[in-house]
Amino acid sequence: MRFLADEMIKKTAKWLRLLGYDTEFFTGNDTAVLNEAKRSGRILLTKDEELAERARAAGIPFLFLKQERLEEDLAIIMDKYDLKMGFPEKTRCPECNGELEGKDCASLEGIPDDVVAEKRRCWKCTGCGKNYWEGGHWKNIKKVLEKIEEQKIILSKKK
Repeated sequence: MRFLADEMIKKTAKWLRLLGYDTEFFTGNDTAVLNEAKRSGRILLTKDEELAERARAAGIPFLFLKQERLEEDLAIIMDKYDLKMGFPEKTRCPECNGELEGKDCASLEGIPDDVVAEKRRCWKCTGCGKNYWEGGHWKNIKKVLEKIEEQKIILSKKK
């Protein structure tokens, strides 16, 4: 499943990448966004009602997201397309959408000493070269994942 996110949902795009889904972020006017969605064959994700209507008229696959909260948006996307959370095994780089390769932390530059000493997991982006590791932000990510799961349960009860 491949997505194209418009500029209104950049945060959602980054989270889809964290969850393991190939998600490009595209800025530009509506016509440029539609052309890119058509050219790339990606599903357009947008909060722009007019853009969604234009995608519908052009026969471009899209999902109009009208929720206020990130967790709700992600739960709806995951429910609609029957997606599973791929964190951290399939996580993509939240910055460039590149694939992450597991690495020995000691072999990477800029990794905190305690991360290396505790033999935590580390990854390197094959696209931009950025390094990632299990750190303090891990708890925050897990909290968001729990909220997404809660929203998915709420959605399933509405069906």
